[in-house]
Amino acid sequence: MIVCLWITHVHAVTHISVSADSISYDNIVLQQPRAKLDLQSGQQVKVDAARLQIGAATLDKPQIFLNVSRHPTLLVTSSALQSEHYQARNPTILLDYRTHPTQPILSLDAEIKATGDEIWGTFHLRCLVPPQASLQTWQCHDGLYQDVRSHIPFHVQVTPTLKSAAGATSLARGMEVMLNVNQARFSDAAGLHAGENLTGQIRLSAYEQADGWRWKGLFHWTQGELFWQPFYFAEGGKRFEISGFYQAPYLDIEQAQLSLDGVGTLHSKSRINLVSKDFELLTVNATDVDFNGVYKAFIQPLVAKSVFGSLNVSGKADWSFEAKGLQPLKFNLHIIDASVEDQNGKFGFSHFNANIPWDYERPQQISMGYQSGHVLQIPLGETKWQAEVNRFSITAPQLRLPLLDGALDFQDFSAAWINQSMVWHVKMDMQPISMRSFSQALGWPEMRGQIDGEIPLVTYANHALRMTGEMQFKLFNGKVGMSDLEIVDPLGAVPKLHANFNMRDIDLGEITRTFNFGSISGKLEGDVRHLRLQNWKPVYMDAVIQTADGPFEKKISQRAVENITALGGEGTAAALQRTFLRFFKEFGYEKIGLRCELRGDICKMGGVENVPDGFVIVKGQGVPAVNVNGYTQYVSWKDVLSRMQRVTDSNSKIIIK
Repeated sequence: MIVCLWITHVHAVTHISVSADSISYDNIVLQQPRAKLDLQSGQQVKVDAARLQIGAATLDKPQIFLNVSRHPTLLVTSSALQSEHYQARNPTILLDYRTHPTQPILSLDAEIKATGDEIWGTFHLRCLVPPQASLQTWQCHDGLYQDVRSHIPFHVQVTPTLKSAAGATSLARGMEVMLNVNQARFSDAAGLHAGENLTGQIRLSAYEQADGWRWKGLFHWTQGELFWQPFYFAEGGKRFEISGFYQAPYLDIEQAQLSLDGVGTLHSKSRINLVSKDFELLTVNATDVDFNGVYKAFIQPLVAKSVFGSLNVSGKADWSFEAKGLQPLKFNLHIIDASVEDQNGKFGFSHFNANIPWDYERPQQISMGYQSGHVLQIPLGETKWQAEVNRFSITAPQLRLPLLDGALDFQDFSAAWINQSMVWHVKMDMQPISMRSFSQALGWPEMRGQIDGEIPLVTYANHALRMTGEMQFKLFNGKVGMSDLEIVDPLGAVPKLHANFNMRDIDLGEITRTFNFGSISGKLEGDVRHLRLQNWKPVYMDAVIQTADGPFEKKISQRAVENITALGGEGTAAALQRTFLRFFKEFGYEKIGLRCELRGDICKMGGVENVPDGFVIVKGQGVPAVNVNGYTQYVSWKDVLSRMQRVTDSNSKIIIK
C-alpha cells in the first residue's frame, strides 16, 4: 500500500491520499482503490477505484463519497454494473442518516435491463435500515420498475432470523422475505409473456441446516390477467406453496402444491441439478380435478389451432406423472363420466370414461369408452375399447364402432410415436348401413340402398392419412367407389383431402324419385377425378356425370327437363319453347350429361357434346324429343351449389312462353 500526502503550504497538510492494488472482504473485492481525505473539513472521504466486485456482479469505475459528520451519508456511484442476467447503467446507492439518525434510509436507483434485451428501464427502491441491521426487519417501500412495456410497483420486507434446526446445538441463521406486487403490468418484445393488473404476494424463507439451506415459499396471486405462451389465466385465485432443501448443486423440492380456482389442487416433488439444469426427478399428481378447468387452462392453449381447440367439456379427472431427467417414467390419466362437445358441431361424446396408465418399464392395459356420441351429426352407439400400450406404441386387435344401424369394425390397429410424430395403421370393414338412416341423420332426402365395404389398409404418417385399396358404397341399385384417399393434417385447422370417385349402374329412376326431381329412366355413371378439398371445401376436380349406354328405356319428364334447365342457369335453353312440346309429359333422349372442371372457385362447364357457343346437356332422340343446351361456360362453384339447393329445396322451374 502506498500513502501520498499533498501539502499546499510548508507547514500545512490539506489532503491525505491512500491507494492500494486491491482490498478484499468476504466476497467483495475493490480493485485499485484510491481514497482521498479532506483534512480541512475533516468530514469528507472520496474513494475512486477501477472495479468493485460483489459476488458475480461487477461495478465499473465506482466512486464512493463518505460524509462523516454528525448525520453521515454514504454515496456509491458507477458508470455500469455487469452480472450474468442483468446490466445496469449509472447505478446509485445512497445511505442517508440525515432524516432518521437512528434508522437511516438506503436508496437504490439505476437504469437496468435483462442481458440480451434492448429495452432499458428504471429501478428504484427505498429501505429503512433498522438499528440492528443483522437482527431486525428491513422495510423497503416505494419499489418501482418501469419501462416502455412494464410498470411494476412493489414493496419488500426482509427479516433476518435465527432458528433452532433439528439436531443442531446452536441457532441457525436465516432470512424471511415478503414481496407484495400491486396492479402490475408487463410484456416482452416477442409478445409471448404479458400481465395486466397483477396483484399478489410472494413469501420466501430459508435458514442454514447441515451443509445447505432449508427453505419454503408461498406465491399467492389474487387478481389480474397473465399470459405465458401458450397459457392464459384470466383471473386470480391461484396459490402455490413450495418447500425443500438446497445443497449445491441440488435443489430438492420436497413438496409443491398448486391450487387453481375452477381446476383443483396439484401436488409435485422434484430434484433439480442447478449446474446441468436437469430435472433428475419429477413427480406430479392431482386427484378429482375439474376436467373443464384442466382443458381450458392447460389443454386448449396447446391445441388451439387443431380440431380439439373449441370444445365444451365436463367431468372429473385424476392424473399423475413421473419423470427422471428428460425421460418420462410413469403416467396415469383417469377420466370420470366426462362429456366432450365440439362447439362447431363436428363431434361429441357423452358419459366418456377412460383409464390410461403408462409405464416405461412394462406394458399396460388401457380402456376407454362412451355411452353415446356423434361425428358430423352421424350418431354413434355405445362403444368400449381396450388396447395395450408398450412404451411408445399401442396395439389393439379389434375395435367395433356402432354407427347408425351398422358398424365399423377395425382390426389390427397399431400406432407408435416416432420422431416427434404419430404413426399408425388399421384395417376396416363396414357392416351394412342403410342409406335411409344415413340420409336422415344428415338431413338429406330419404335414400334407398345401403353402404358397406372393406378397406384393406389405412395408414397415418407424417401428418397424413392414406387409404390403400378401394371402398365400395352400394346405393341406388348401383355402386360408388372411392380410391386414392389422402387427408393431410386431418386434425389440423386446414385439412386437405385428395380422392377419386366412380359411379356405375346408378338407377336414375331411384335418384329422381328420392329428390322429387321429376322422372328420368335409365342408368347413370360418372367419375370425379383428382378431387381436392381444402378445409372440407372443393378447390379442384375433373367431374363428369352422364347417362350410360345400354338396352334400357331412356325417357325424361317435362318436369325433369325444367329442373335440368334450372341447373344450367342463365343462358340455358330447352326445346320446350316450341309451343307444341309443352303438351307432352315425357320425351325421349339419347344422352344426358354435365361436366365440371373446377379450379379454385371457377367451374368450367360442359355437357355430352359441344355446339357453337355452348354445350349440350340433354340430347333428344325419337319423337317427341327435347334438347337442353348451356351457353355459360364459366360459373362460380358457389353458384353451382346454390342452383342445386334451389332445385332440390323448391323444385324451381323455368317458365318458357
